[in-house]
Amino acid sequence: MLQFRPIAPEMRELVLRYTAPWRLSSSEYTFTNLLMWGTDGRIKLAEADGALFFLLQYGKQEPFQFAPLTLSPAADYARAVAAAEAYCVQNGITPLFKAISGPIADAFKQCEGYELIEDRDNHDYIYRMEDLLTLKGKKLHAKRNHINQFRARYDYEYVKVTPDMLDECMEVYCAWIACKDVFEPGVLGEMEAIRQILTHMELLGVKGGGVRVDGKLVAFTLGEKINDEMAVIHIEKADASMPGLYSFINQQFVEHEFTDVTFINREEDMGIEGLRRAKLSYYPVTLLEKFEGRRKS
Repeated sequence: MLQFRPIAPEMRELVLRYTAPWRLSSSEYTFTNLLMWGTDGRIKLAEADGALFFLLQYGKQEPFQFAPLTLSPAADYARAVAAAEAYCVQNGITPLFKAISGPIADAFKQCEGYELIEDRDNHDYIYRMEDLLTLKGKKLHAKRNHINQFRARYDYEYVKVTPDMLDECMEVYCAWIACKDVFEPGVLGEMEAIRQILTHMELLGVKGGGVRVDGKLVAFTLGEKINDEMAVIHIEKADASMPGLYSFINQQFVEHEFTDVTFINREEDMGIEGLRRAKLSYYPVTLLEKFEGRRKS
């Protein structure tokens, strides 16, 4: 039986050894994502027979797994899925695999008895870096206006976010969550996720950007390069009462940190209507499709 252990900072090299050969563009398999959302044993890993397995459980939800990764995409992938399924059966868990995309989806299609079901709420939004940087064209005219309004109205400063700014970032987050429904997907546990990513910024290779207005931090964002062509934005929080602030921090973070990539992954919308509208308003070049793997009925 697979022996799962809670995710921990010292597992970074283990995860990278398995993710690197797959050259994934999705956000779920980044070590940052696993660590920040896996606190308190919510994400556990197991390694066996040249494969890495991911077990997740949030609250009272039934556990599920991310699709396993083999050391090589050319390995016997069906064998890894069979091992993951055996663990589920032995523990009374319905076999369910999530975060299936790109080359993992191609491998999963070879697993007999399984079907892939589109998971639209978890598609990643992929943008051209140049589009987010310059905001050129008629489609993004409103975004340019928002930024100009912010620049004209406020005495601002762009700053790099560092771990010693944790308390300031928490203040921004607490102000943000005060206006939110705590039962929205992804809201509960996000404070600890932000704490984890800021605490381990150097280990994770995460970059941070922030905006001060009259000396006070009012927005911050955190992201990293996941390969030579793409960066991913994990966190973005801002004072929504300041017109144009979200557009400004979005553009400034790209300008200061990620002009050396071609694409920016701004992750999923989790099915939240307002978040979906906001992400679509920047006109992604593509949506990275995600699927769930389930046993055929």
